[in-house]
Amino acid sequence: MQLSNAKDILLHQNAEWSRMMKEESDRQSLLRYAITLILIAYALLFVLTALFWMAISAVIPFSVLHAITVVVVQCALTVASLYFVPSILGALAPSFGGKNDSLSALKLFVFAGTPAWIGTSIGIIPLFGWLLALAGAVFGIYLFWQHVAEAMSIPAEKKVGYVVVAIITLAVIQIVIGIAGNGLAKLVAPYPVYHLGF
Repeated sequence: MQLSNAKDILLHQNAEWSRMMKEESDRQSLLRYAITLILIAYALLFVLTALFWMAISAVIPFSVLHAITVVVVQCALTVASLYFVPSILGALAPSFGGKNDSLSALKLFVFAGTPAWIGTSIGIIPLFGWLLALAGAVFGIYLFWQHVAEAMSIPAEKKVGYVVVAIITLAVIQIVIGIAGNGLAKLVAPYPVYHLGF
């Protein structure tokens, strides 16, 4: 996969999904695409965060080290999730009449994760950023819902149950990533605000 596929996922999701499923996508290609997208998303998030805090630093001084640590830790854990979340999604499938196919689970996770990762990168934009980030997450859930039955061979009557369990699992993982990022940042730089510089 190439970064250009991200645009096709957002604008032509059905055609792009069909292409992904028919194509003999190898695991490394999917991982390279996802890692590149995640790195770009978190780099942009950091830049926008820094610009935002610099704009208001006269009123609320902040710790650059804290901001760097949060972004780096959350980025690293998000990349790490590419290596274990598909296994979890695959392991859940047989309980709902589906198949444990880790490659299809990776395709589904990367496909549905694309709008969420893009949304992450713009979440800090004042006023509307959080709405765009939320829209990315909601669209990711929609993509997951639309294609989970084909990817994991889930019967129609058990689709709701599988999706609910999978989304709860993914939400818990995201919460843990957020807590870990902020927790480690506090160890490195205890004062995110009211503390100048490094």
